[in-house]
Amino acid sequence: MTTEHRDQLATYLAEAADRLDVTIAGVAVHGLYDRTIAAPVSGSAWLRLTTERPRWTEADTMWDGIATATDEPFDGIPMPRHLRSVVWTDDGLVVRADLLTYVSQQAIGTGLVLDHDVDLPDSWWHAVHSALAPLRHINTTKRVAADPREDSFQNYFLALFGVRIDPDRVEMAMSHGDLHFGNLTAPELVILDWENWGWAPAGYDAAHLLCSAILQPTVADRVQTEFADVLGTYTGAVATLTAASKYLHHVESGEFPEVAVPIRRCAEKAIRDQLPC
Repeated sequence: MTTEHRDQLATYLAEAADRLDVTIAGVAVHGLYDRTIAAPVSGSAWLRLTTERPRWTEADTMWDGIATATDEPFDGIPMPRHLRSVVWTDDGLVVRADLLTYVSQQAIGTGLVLDHDVDLPDSWWHAVHSALAPLRHINTTKRVAADPREDSFQNYFLALFGVRIDPDRVEMAMSHGDLHFGNLTAPELVILDWENWGWAPAGYDAAHLLCSAILQPTVADRVQTEFADVLGTYTGAVATLTAASKYLHHVESGEFPEVAVPIRRCAEKAIRDQLPC
């Protein structure tokens, strides 16, 4: 993105702080593609802001995920707590700022792709399983994180991997929707960034985490072992293709070219194991 775009985001962030009656108390950080900007603020809180065209704020995906990930069953998940939000329009954009409780634990990674090896204890992996379990109790939302039964995904699977899936065999489940090591903290587990939560193929969170660890074989093997029950199924293979497609889309956009070959190999293995012709 351009310097002008970053400057505009910084201006919006300052305005959001005024509207929410907080003071920016640290250096702002930008998300991937400069889509978001966030900073620590007074009151031990975290202020996160994004902008979007109006037509993309009406779908049952993203946008208001942080503000809607509240109450039961989210109360049982280690995550930042939503405090309040402010939304306004400016110059053809919808601007959204969410105020969250501050998390002092450090994220394991710095983004979508884990760039270093990490030795996480059994207790941490157990905490991940326990933290994701409450999502199974959500069954009424229309929010969608990723639906591989849609024609767009099926066409992508055919183009990328030369495979057709049977949408009637795909089991959907509630998902964090963006589970990577940049959204997980240690040594104490907190799961960050709930913007994308919603329906996805069962095992999508595990598949996304596997793609995140793809450059760290020891960590990737641990993910595969920890989530073998969901990854080693027909739907789990579709979930792997869905997550792999997302990462390969980033490669097409010029990001993370080093993951292209190992993620494609991971997808091909899932096809061989669970999606026979």
